[in-house]
Amino acid sequence: MKPFCRLLIIYALIPVALAACSSSSSSSSIPSQTALVRVRFAQGAPVLEADVNGQPQELENVYLQLDKATVASSFSYGTITTFSNVAPGAHTLTARDTLGYAVGPLKVPALSAGMRYSLVLVGAYPNYSVLAFAEPGGSGAQLSLYEASPTVSQAAFGKFRASSGSGLVQLGSAHYGAVSTVNLGKSVSDFGGYAGDAQAPYGKVTPAQIDSFDTHNVLPFQNATRLSLFLFDAPGSTTAQVFGSLDP
Repeated sequence: MKPFCRLLIIYALIPVALAACSSSSSSSSIPSQTALVRVRFAQGAPVLEADVNGQPQELENVYLQLDKATVASSFSYGTITTFSNVAPGAHTLTARDTLGYAVGPLKVPALSAGMRYSLVLVGAYPNYSVLAFAEPGGSGAQLSLYEASPTVSQAAFGKFRASSGSGLVQLGSAHYGAVSTVNLGKSVSDFGGYAGDAQAPYGKVTPAQIDSFDTHNVLPFQNATRLSLFLFDAPGSTTAQVFGSLDP
């Protein structure tokens, strides 16, 4: 082969080799999903107060930080964020207002790689803490209760007919700090969930209240297969309040 032809072949192969090196380097620097943790955050403390000149003062316009990074620009009572990726291991949560006053940093239980968690801020001044609920698995339609009300040691939960608001049937219960899940079958319709005593529940939630497009209150709906009920302490009383989320 002539020297000129050899040079042409070498120059032609250089970009291919560089591209292969670049591709290998970039892909190896991206963490796999199994090396990360999927986490969402919920605000279950009715009032967030910090010590200001020796007196508790309510925080306003609160945002949330994981370690020192903002993960929710608005974090009022009842907020349940979407899931995001974080590194496994130990973390802290801080609820901070625009004046700089803060609740925290609060220790987060160690998070395991490849898992999904709901982290809930609970408590009252000056005793706040973070509960870590490992997300349930399973398939088909499901109903879950996240018991995150410090004033309630245990709560029942169940289903009811969404169209009439009647027919409450207890399906399970959960202790404070635990999540309990029941399977409802392949699919359900005209469905809602409640928490508390069937005769006087803390609250009732239907899928349509969360997503107005789910007009028939069915599960699964789009990518949601589970109605999740969060039980939080209620503002200004010893009773609790129920919030809902539709989850895959």
